[in-house]
Amino acid sequence: MSRLFLGIGFLLTIYSGLNAGSYYVATGGSAAGTGSRVAPWNLQTALNTPIVKAGDTVWIAGGTYKGVFSSGLSGREGSPIIYRSIPGETVVLDGNVSTEASAVLRIDGNYTWFWGLTISNSASTGSNYYKDGVFFGGANGKLINCIISNNGGNGIGFWQTAVNSEVYGCIIYHNGYSGDTRGHGHGIYGQNSSLLKIIRDNIMFHSYGIGIHIYSESGSIQGFSIEGNAIFNSGIPGAAFIERNILIGGLQEADRITITGNHIYNRPNYQSKASVQLGYSAANRNAQVSKNILVDGSLYVIAGWNSLQVLENTIIAKNPDMQLIAFDSFDNITTPVFNRNRYYGGTLSGLTFEQWKSSSGQDANSTYSAALPTQTEYHLIKNRHEAGRANIIVYNWDKRKDLMVDLSTVLSRDKDFYIYDVLNLSAGPIVSGRYSGGAIQIPLNLSAIEAPIRADSNRDELRHTLPDFGVFLVSSLGQGAQSDTSNPVFEALPLKIKQCHPNPTVDLLAIEAYSPSQTQLLVSVYDEAGKMVHNETFNGNVGDNKLVINMAGLSGGLYIVSLSDGENSATCKILKRDFALNIEYEKEEDDPQL
Repeated sequence: MSRLFLGIGFLLTIYSGLNAGSYYVATGGSAAGTGSRVAPWNLQTALNTPIVKAGDTVWIAGGTYKGVFSSGLSGREGSPIIYRSIPGETVVLDGNVSTEASAVLRIDGNYTWFWGLTISNSASTGSNYYKDGVFFGGANGKLINCIISNNGGNGIGFWQTAVNSEVYGCIIYHNGYSGDTRGHGHGIYGQNSSLLKIIRDNIMFHSYGIGIHIYSESGSIQGFSIEGNAIFNSGIPGAAFIERNILIGGLQEADRITITGNHIYNRPNYQSKASVQLGYSAANRNAQVSKNILVDGSLYVIAGWNSLQVLENTIIAKNPDMQLIAFDSFDNITTPVFNRNRYYGGTLSGLTFEQWKSSSGQDANSTYSAALPTQTEYHLIKNRHEAGRANIIVYNWDKRKDLMVDLSTVLSRDKDFYIYDVLNLSAGPIVSGRYSGGAIQIPLNLSAIEAPIRADSNRDELRHTLPDFGVFLVSSLGQGAQSDTSNPVFEALPLKIKQCHPNPTVDLLAIEAYSPSQTQLLVSVYDEAGKMVHNETFNGNVGDNKLVINMAGLSGGLYIVSLSDGENSATCKILKRDFALNIEYEKEEDDPQL
């Protein structure tokens, strides 16, 4: 059997338990079945039956499952329960039924993963449409590589009880409904209080409301990592203007926010709000915005921030009058750090680049060009859970009709591959074949798009982003590919720290690390003199681990964080800052449609 490396996390638990079982679901399944291939369950039975235990995988056969579904079972640390479509088969959960349920799929169990499902609603009219795609409330869970589209509420409600959970690799579009003055329903609506929620490597576009909406009036919005996503043209179906692709803020303070490595695009010369808005009403604490690319949309900072780092971003405006960065008041940021950014076109808070640097004292090592980039570039984001899968982001600055993209780090030779235009997924692959190595030619002259299911979605206003900007999915699993539920074989990797964030930090530090074995992991923190000032032990799992330590009791300065499994070690360097922010404000009830 060939050896496959699926990257971070998957090694973990799918097949780690010696007694882990495999069960099966089919459209013709029954509650009276045994969960075997020949006597499969129906889907709701599989989501609730106590026969399914921690570490088990439930394979879901292709077909349309009409109804609303709720998951109440729980796995455990190191052994989640996994509900996954059989590779190569399309599983659709269709919420077009009359019910009081608020979501097509409700996740209440802990340590459960949902993988490769399409969660949608075929109701183009009537009350059956108005449901969220996913109500995500269970802790330590994951949504992986799902398609979530045409749901009448939020694509995903990523709620406060979903502690330490992740939305990964999903394609989220056409969710919400039109209102009188704006669209309602967001791609992801999130709240959080403890540990860290991760929104990573997803593709989001044409939400009726906001793309990622991290907002609360009486809850909490602390601890989010938004990383590697492609988010574009939010709001057009809802109100014929571009909404914010990301909004962080509410009537409660936001804190521990990391926005890094995202691709955020707006249609040029079109009515729009800010592309990324930091802050809303209450003053906030700590956020880091780094290594993102923003095209034709402002980074807009509202209300106060105690600490805000804006580092190594590329911000581009085709309209020279657009503000690349904007503030209601720059003085409301207690400790700003803007540096090593690249600016193209537009203004800096209404100022020239030199005026901005002089007045703000920021961006000493940043650059500015009045001219736009001229060389086409692409970014390949390899999927952390599936071999042969990646997102491709193209900035077509020189207006090419096609582009050669090297997929040798994604695809295996002599294996079939399929490349999809995400704006027209329902049309099938735009390129397919058997991979012989090297680069594949991808067309950049596409214009057809998949329309939202509802007629009141401003369809006439929707356009393809090409030739300027393209987002593609490459996969070795196409519709009708050979089904496979065999156990993959993995390469062993050494202990490794993948990221420590936020950096700088004020209090909590999240350490994302890979461990080759299930063992105890020791985290030690050393000051600049080499003195150990903190240590803590965690139970580590095979694969991805998220370890959170509290550095609030340490004084400001530079620290070395060391991770050890007893045989190997890894380190990261952290800047700790001292800040105190005490704000009183009136609490109000959340408005879930804001």
